[in-house]
Amino acid sequence: MSSGSGNYFDVLSPTAHIRTMKNSEALALAQSADPTVTSVSSTSQIATLWAGMGSIVKVKCQTSAGSERTIIAKHIRCRNLRSFGDKRKAASYHVEAAFYSKYSAELSDQHICCKGLHVEDNSGGEKGDEEAKITIVMTPLPNATIHRMSDDTARAAVRSVARLHAHFWGRSKSEAAVRNGLAPQGTYWYLDTRPDEYDAMSRHGLSGKLKRAARDIDEALKSHMYQTICHGDLKSCNMSLSADPRHVTFVDFQYVGKACCAKDLAYLFVCGMDVDDDFEERQEEEMLRLYIDELRTNGVGDVGNDDGTVPTIDVLRDALDLAYCDLYRWMLGWGVWGNGFLEERVDRCVDQILKTGTS
Repeated sequence: MSSGSGNYFDVLSPTAHIRTMKNSEALALAQSADPTVTSVSSTSQIATLWAGMGSIVKVKCQTSAGSERTIIAKHIRCRNLRSFGDKRKAASYHVEAAFYSKYSAELSDQHICCKGLHVEDNSGGEKGDEEAKITIVMTPLPNATIHRMSDDTARAAVRSVARLHAHFWGRSKSEAAVRNGLAPQGTYWYLDTRPDEYDAMSRHGLSGKLKRAARDIDEALKSHMYQTICHGDLKSCNMSLSADPRHVTFVDFQYVGKACCAKDLAYLFVCGMDVDDDFEERQEEEMLRLYIDELRTNGVGDVGNDDGTVPTIDVLRDALDLAYCDLYRWMLGWGVWGNGFLEERVDRCVDQILKTGTS
Protein backbone atom coordinates (compact mmCIF):
# COMPACT_ATOMS: atom_id res chain seq x y z
CA MET A 1 0.00 0.00 0.00
CA SER A 2 1.15 3.56 -0.65
CA SER A 3 -0.34 6.63 0.92
CA GLY A 4 0.32 10.23 1.77
CA SER A 5 -0.21 9.40 5.42
CA GLY A 6 0.96 6.73 7.82
CA ASN A 7 -2.63 6.21 8.93
CA TYR A 8 -3.92 3.29 6.90
CA PHE A 9 -7.66 3.58 7.51
CA ASP A 10 -8.06 7.14 8.76
CA VAL A 11 -9.00 10.19 6.70
CA LEU A 12 -5.93 12.01 5.45
CA SER A 13 -7.36 15.43 6.34
CA PRO A 14 -10.64 17.32 5.85
CA THR A 15 -9.22 18.88 2.68
CA ALA A 16 -7.97 15.58 1.30
CA HIS A 17 -11.38 14.08 0.57
CA ILE A 18 -11.51 12.87 -3.01
CA ARG A 19 -14.70 11.74 -4.71
CA THR A 20 -13.86 8.17 -5.64
CA MET A 21 -17.21 6.67 -6.66
CA LYS A 22 -20.77 7.61 -7.38
CA ASN A 23 -23.07 7.83 -4.38
CA SER A 24 -25.23 5.06 -5.84
CA GLU A 25 -22.20 2.74 -6.02
CA ALA A 26 -21.10 3.66 -2.50
CA LEU A 27 -24.60 3.09 -1.16
CA ALA A 28 -24.89 -0.34 -2.78
CA LEU A 29 -21.51 -1.27 -1.33
CA ALA A 30 -22.42 -0.01 2.13
CA GLN A 31 -25.75 -1.85 2.08
CA SER A 32 -23.98 -5.07 1.13
CA ALA A 33 -22.07 -4.71 4.39
CA ASP A 34 -24.96 -3.37 6.49
CA PRO A 35 -28.56 -3.56 5.23
CA THR A 36 -29.63 -0.86 7.70
CA VAL A 37 -27.66 1.80 5.79
CA THR A 38 -30.01 4.32 4.17
CA SER A 39 -27.67 6.97 2.77
CA VAL A 40 -24.03 7.89 2.18
CA SER A 41 -22.62 11.04 3.78
CA SER A 42 -19.20 11.05 2.14
CA THR A 43 -16.58 8.96 0.38
CA SER A 44 -12.84 9.57 0.53
CA GLN A 45 -9.84 7.81 -0.95
CA ILE A 46 -7.36 7.18 1.83
CA ALA A 47 -4.71 5.08 0.09
CA THR A 48 -3.68 3.66 -3.25
CA LEU A 49 -2.41 0.12 -3.80
CA TRP A 50 0.96 -0.90 -5.18
CA ALA A 51 1.37 -1.02 -8.96
CA GLY A 52 -1.82 0.98 -9.49
CA MET A 53 -3.98 -2.04 -8.73
CA GLY A 54 -6.66 -0.16 -6.84
CA SER A 55 -7.46 1.98 -3.84
CA ILE A 56 -8.81 1.98 -0.31
CA VAL A 57 -11.93 4.08 0.27
CA LYS A 58 -13.62 5.27 3.44
CA VAL A 59 -17.42 5.48 3.24
CA LYS A 60 -19.43 7.31 5.89
CA CYS A 61 -23.09 6.30 6.03
CA GLN A 62 -26.33 6.94 7.86
CA THR A 63 -28.41 4.01 9.14
CA SER A 64 -32.16 3.65 9.58
CA ALA A 65 -31.65 4.11 13.31
CA GLY A 66 -30.16 7.56 12.66
CA SER A 67 -26.62 6.57 13.62
CA GLU A 68 -23.46 7.10 11.58
CA ARG A 69 -21.54 4.08 10.29
CA THR A 70 -18.08 4.01 8.71
CA ILE A 71 -16.88 1.21 6.47
CA ILE A 72 -13.64 0.64 4.59
CA ALA A 73 -13.66 -0.71 1.03
CA LYS A 74 -10.55 -2.08 -0.64
CA HIS A 75 -11.02 -2.10 -4.42
CA ILE A 76 -8.57 -4.18 -6.46
CA ARG A 77 -8.42 -4.30 -10.25
CA CYS A 78 -5.75 -6.60 -11.71
CA ARG A 79 -5.03 -5.71 -15.33
CA ASN A 80 -2.05 -5.92 -17.69
CA LEU A 81 0.04 -8.15 -15.45
CA ARG A 82 3.40 -7.93 -17.19
CA SER A 83 5.97 -8.84 -14.57
CA PHE A 84 6.55 -11.66 -12.12
CA GLY A 85 6.00 -9.12 -9.34
CA ASP A 86 2.65 -7.98 -10.78
CA LYS A 87 1.44 -11.58 -10.85
CA ARG A 88 2.61 -12.11 -7.27
CA LYS A 89 0.67 -9.04 -6.11
CA ALA A 90 -2.47 -10.08 -8.02
CA ALA A 91 -2.39 -13.54 -6.46
CA SER A 92 -1.96 -11.98 -3.02
CA TYR A 93 -5.25 -10.11 -3.27
CA HIS A 94 -7.15 -13.36 -3.81
CA VAL A 95 -5.46 -14.65 -0.67
CA GLU A 96 -6.52 -11.55 1.25
CA ALA A 97 -10.10 -11.94 0.02
CA ALA A 98 -10.10 -15.55 1.25
CA PHE A 99 -8.77 -14.45 4.64
CA TYR A 100 -11.49 -11.85 5.19
CA SER A 101 -14.16 -14.17 3.86
CA LYS A 102 -13.19 -17.26 5.88
CA TYR A 103 -11.37 -16.13 9.01
CA SER A 104 -11.88 -12.48 9.92
CA ALA A 105 -15.20 -12.92 11.76
CA GLU A 106 -13.65 -15.15 14.41
CA LEU A 107 -10.25 -13.45 14.54
CA SER A 108 -11.73 -9.95 14.80
CA ASP A 109 -13.33 -11.01 18.08
CA GLN A 110 -9.76 -11.45 19.36
CA HIS A 111 -8.78 -7.99 18.00
CA ILE A 112 -6.38 -9.63 15.52
CA CYS A 113 -7.93 -8.06 12.41
CA CYS A 114 -10.76 -5.86 11.21
CA LYS A 115 -14.00 -7.71 10.55
CA GLY A 116 -14.77 -8.52 6.93
CA LEU A 117 -18.28 -7.32 6.11
CA HIS A 118 -18.55 -8.24 2.43
CA VAL A 119 -16.16 -9.84 -0.07
CA GLU A 120 -16.42 -10.07 -3.86
CA ASP A 121 -13.75 -11.96 -5.78
CA ASN A 122 -14.36 -12.18 -9.52
CA SER A 123 -11.42 -13.94 -11.09
CA GLY A 124 -12.08 -12.64 -14.57
CA GLY A 125 -13.29 -15.90 -16.10
CA GLU A 126 -10.97 -17.41 -18.70
CA LYS A 127 -8.47 -14.60 -18.23
CA GLY A 128 -8.11 -15.35 -14.52
CA ASP A 129 -6.00 -12.79 -12.65
CA GLU A 130 -5.49 -10.81 -15.87
CA GLU A 131 -8.93 -9.24 -15.39
CA ALA A 132 -9.66 -9.93 -11.71
CA LYS A 133 -11.91 -7.60 -9.74
CA ILE A 134 -11.87 -7.92 -5.97
CA THR A 135 -13.66 -5.86 -3.33
CA ILE A 136 -13.15 -6.33 0.40
CA VAL A 137 -15.40 -4.35 2.74
CA MET A 138 -14.39 -4.25 6.41
CA THR A 139 -14.69 -2.35 9.65
CA PRO A 140 -12.18 0.47 10.33
CA LEU A 141 -9.13 0.03 12.48
CA PRO A 142 -9.80 0.89 16.13
CA ASN A 143 -7.00 3.48 16.30
CA ALA A 144 -4.41 5.22 14.15
CA THR A 145 -1.67 3.04 12.70
CA ILE A 146 1.51 2.71 14.70
CA HIS A 147 4.45 4.97 13.80
CA ARG A 148 6.93 3.82 16.46
CA MET A 149 6.94 0.31 17.91
CA SER A 150 8.87 -0.04 21.14
CA ASP A 151 8.35 -1.05 24.78
CA ASP A 152 4.66 -1.72 25.52
CA THR A 153 3.64 -1.37 21.86
CA ALA A 154 6.26 -3.92 20.78
CA ARG A 155 5.08 -6.35 23.44
CA ALA A 156 1.48 -5.82 22.29
CA ALA A 157 2.55 -6.72 18.74
CA VAL A 158 4.29 -9.90 19.90
CA ARG A 159 1.21 -10.97 21.88
CA SER A 160 -1.00 -10.50 18.83
CA VAL A 161 1.37 -12.31 16.49
CA ALA A 162 1.25 -15.23 18.93
CA ARG A 163 -2.56 -15.09 18.99
CA LEU A 164 -2.69 -15.23 15.21
CA HIS A 165 -0.18 -18.08 15.07
CA ALA A 166 -1.94 -20.03 17.83
CA HIS A 167 -5.17 -20.05 15.84
CA PHE A 168 -3.47 -22.00 13.02
CA TRP A 169 -0.70 -23.73 14.97
CA GLY A 170 0.61 -26.99 13.59
CA ARG A 171 0.87 -28.57 10.20
CA SER A 172 -2.70 -29.88 9.90
CA LYS A 173 -4.39 -26.57 10.83
CA SER A 174 -2.13 -24.51 8.59
CA GLU A 175 -2.60 -26.89 5.65
CA ALA A 176 -6.38 -26.74 6.15
CA ALA A 177 -6.16 -22.95 5.92
CA VAL A 178 -4.26 -23.27 2.64
CA ARG A 179 -7.07 -25.43 1.28
CA ASN A 180 -9.42 -22.58 2.27
CA GLY A 181 -7.53 -20.12 0.09
CA LEU A 182 -4.61 -18.85 2.15
CA ALA A 183 -1.18 -18.91 0.54
CA PRO A 184 0.76 -22.20 0.37
CA GLN A 185 3.81 -20.12 1.30
CA GLY A 186 3.33 -17.09 3.51
CA THR A 187 5.35 -13.82 3.38
CA TYR A 188 6.43 -11.94 0.26
CA TRP A 189 10.16 -12.67 0.32
CA TYR A 190 10.29 -16.48 0.23
CA LEU A 191 12.82 -17.87 -2.22
CA ASP A 192 10.42 -19.30 -4.82
CA THR A 193 8.77 -15.93 -5.37
CA ARG A 194 12.00 -13.90 -5.59
CA PRO A 195 14.04 -15.37 -8.49
CA ASP A 196 15.09 -11.96 -9.81
CA GLU A 197 16.42 -10.87 -6.44
CA TYR A 198 18.25 -14.18 -6.03
CA ASP A 199 19.89 -13.75 -9.41
CA ALA A 200 20.90 -10.18 -8.48
CA MET A 201 22.84 -11.31 -5.40
CA SER A 202 26.60 -11.04 -5.55
CA ARG A 203 28.55 -14.27 -5.58
CA HIS A 204 31.15 -12.79 -3.22
CA GLY A 205 31.38 -12.11 0.50
CA LEU A 206 28.37 -12.56 2.77
CA SER A 207 26.02 -12.33 -0.21
CA GLY A 208 27.79 -15.23 -1.88
CA LYS A 209 27.60 -17.33 1.27
CA LEU A 210 23.88 -16.69 1.59
CA LYS A 211 23.35 -17.43 -2.07
CA ARG A 212 25.01 -20.82 -1.67
CA ALA A 213 23.01 -21.60 1.46
CA ALA A 214 19.69 -20.13 0.30
CA ARG A 215 17.99 -23.31 -0.85
CA ASP A 216 19.03 -25.29 2.23
CA ILE A 217 17.73 -22.50 4.46
CA ASP A 218 14.47 -22.34 2.50
CA GLU A 219 13.93 -26.10 2.76
CA ALA A 220 14.75 -26.09 6.47
CA LEU A 221 12.12 -23.43 7.11
CA LYS A 222 9.51 -25.20 4.97
CA SER A 223 10.02 -28.47 6.86
CA HIS A 224 10.41 -26.96 10.33
CA MET A 225 8.20 -28.38 13.08
CA TYR A 226 6.83 -24.94 14.03
CA GLN A 227 4.44 -24.41 11.13
CA THR A 228 1.51 -22.01 11.28
CA ILE A 229 -0.17 -19.29 9.24
CA CYS A 230 2.03 -16.18 9.17
CA HIS A 231 0.84 -12.63 8.51
CA GLY A 232 3.78 -12.03 6.21
CA ASP A 233 4.16 -8.23 6.37
CA LEU A 234 4.47 -7.08 9.99
CA LYS A 235 5.54 -3.47 9.47
CA SER A 236 4.33 -1.04 12.14
CA CYS A 237 2.15 0.79 9.60
CA ASN A 238 0.19 -2.45 9.12
CA MET A 239 -1.10 -2.43 12.70
CA SER A 240 -2.78 -0.23 15.27
CA LEU A 241 -3.36 -0.55 18.98
CA SER A 242 -6.55 -2.51 19.47
CA ALA A 243 -9.45 -1.69 21.78
CA ASP A 244 -7.40 -3.63 24.36
CA PRO A 245 -4.02 -1.80 24.39
CA ARG A 246 -2.23 -5.00 25.39
CA HIS A 247 -2.75 -6.15 21.80
CA VAL A 248 -2.66 -4.75 18.27
CA THR A 249 -4.94 -5.16 15.27
CA PHE A 250 -3.38 -6.05 11.92
CA VAL A 251 -4.24 -5.05 8.35
CA ASP A 252 -2.75 -5.99 4.95
CA PHE A 253 -3.32 -9.74 4.90
CA GLN A 254 -2.16 -10.14 1.29
CA TYR A 255 0.75 -12.40 2.16
CA VAL A 256 -0.91 -14.47 4.88
CA GLY A 257 0.00 -18.11 4.46
CA LYS A 258 1.72 -21.23 5.73
CA ALA A 259 5.27 -20.82 7.04
CA CYS A 260 7.54 -21.39 9.98
CA CYS A 261 6.46 -18.99 12.74
CA ALA A 262 9.99 -17.56 12.99
CA LYS A 263 9.59 -15.84 9.60
CA ASP A 264 7.01 -13.45 11.08
CA LEU A 265 9.15 -12.91 14.16
CA ALA A 266 12.29 -12.15 12.16
CA TYR A 267 10.49 -9.59 10.01
CA LEU A 268 8.84 -8.01 13.06
CA PHE A 269 12.16 -7.70 14.90
CA VAL A 270 14.04 -6.33 11.88
CA CYS A 271 11.48 -4.27 9.97
CA GLY A 272 8.71 -3.55 12.45
CA MET A 273 10.14 -2.81 15.87
CA ASP A 274 12.35 0.03 17.08
CA VAL A 275 14.97 -1.86 19.07
CA ASP A 276 17.65 -0.89 21.57
CA ASP A 277 21.36 -1.51 21.18
CA ASP A 278 21.10 -4.52 23.49
CA PHE A 279 18.34 -6.17 21.50
CA GLU A 280 20.24 -9.41 20.89
CA GLU A 281 21.57 -9.58 24.45
CA ARG A 282 18.28 -8.86 26.25
CA GLN A 283 15.20 -7.87 24.27
CA GLU A 284 15.15 -10.74 21.80
CA GLU A 285 14.91 -13.41 24.47
CA GLU A 286 12.30 -11.39 26.36
CA MET A 287 10.19 -11.17 23.21
CA LEU A 288 10.60 -14.87 22.41
CA ARG A 289 9.58 -15.89 25.93
CA LEU A 290 6.57 -13.57 25.76
CA TYR A 291 5.64 -15.13 22.41
CA ILE A 292 5.88 -18.66 23.82
CA ASP A 293 3.83 -17.71 26.90
CA GLU A 294 1.13 -16.17 24.70
CA LEU A 295 1.00 -19.29 22.49
CA ARG A 296 0.44 -21.34 25.63
CA THR A 297 -2.24 -18.92 26.87
CA ASN A 298 -4.04 -19.35 23.54
CA GLY A 299 -4.19 -23.13 23.67
CA VAL A 300 -0.99 -24.37 22.04
CA GLY A 301 0.12 -27.46 23.94
CA ASP A 302 -3.19 -28.01 25.74
CA VAL A 303 -4.09 -31.56 26.70
CA GLY A 304 -6.09 -33.04 23.84
CA ASN A 305 -4.60 -30.61 21.32
CA ASP A 306 -2.32 -32.87 19.28
CA ASP A 307 -1.63 -30.35 16.53
CA GLY A 308 1.79 -29.09 17.50
CA THR A 309 3.61 -28.50 20.76
CA VAL A 310 4.72 -25.34 22.55
CA PRO A 311 8.10 -24.21 21.20
CA THR A 312 11.20 -24.41 23.32
CA ILE A 313 13.31 -21.29 23.52
CA ASP A 314 16.38 -23.01 22.03
CA VAL A 315 14.62 -24.50 19.00
CA LEU A 316 12.72 -21.27 18.40
CA ARG A 317 15.96 -19.27 18.50
CA ASP A 318 17.56 -21.64 16.00
CA ALA A 319 14.54 -21.20 13.70
CA LEU A 320 14.84 -17.44 14.12
CA ASP A 321 18.46 -17.56 12.95
CA LEU A 322 17.34 -19.38 9.80
CA ALA A 323 14.57 -16.82 9.28
CA TYR A 324 17.00 -13.91 9.69
CA CYS A 325 19.21 -15.45 6.99
CA ASP A 326 16.21 -16.02 4.72
CA LEU A 327 15.06 -12.41 5.11
CA TYR A 328 18.52 -10.96 4.51
CA ARG A 329 18.94 -13.13 1.40
CA TRP A 330 15.98 -11.32 -0.16
CA MET A 331 17.25 -7.92 1.00
CA LEU A 332 20.68 -8.45 -0.57
CA GLY A 333 18.98 -8.80 -3.94
CA TRP A 334 16.38 -6.07 -3.43
CA GLY A 335 17.70 -3.52 -0.95
CA VAL A 336 18.72 -3.63 2.71
CA TRP A 337 16.61 -1.86 5.34
CA GLY A 338 15.51 -2.30 8.93
CA ASN A 339 17.41 -2.66 12.20
CA GLY A 340 21.17 -2.71 11.95
CA PHE A 341 21.92 -5.85 13.94
CA LEU A 342 20.81 -8.08 11.06
CA GLU A 343 23.97 -8.18 8.94
CA GLU A 344 26.32 -9.21 11.75
CA ARG A 345 23.82 -11.75 13.06
CA VAL A 346 23.43 -13.32 9.63
CA ASP A 347 27.19 -13.35 9.09
CA ARG A 348 27.61 -15.43 12.24
CA CYS A 349 24.72 -17.75 11.43
CA VAL A 350 25.47 -18.46 7.78
CA ASP A 351 29.00 -19.60 8.54
CA GLN A 352 27.59 -22.12 11.00
CA ILE A 353 24.97 -23.24 8.44
CA LEU A 354 27.55 -23.77 5.74
CA LYS A 355 29.77 -25.65 8.18
CA THR A 356 27.20 -27.96 9.79
CA GLY A 357 24.06 -27.75 7.63
CA THR A 358 20.58 -26.70 8.68
CA SER A 359 19.47 -29.83 10.51
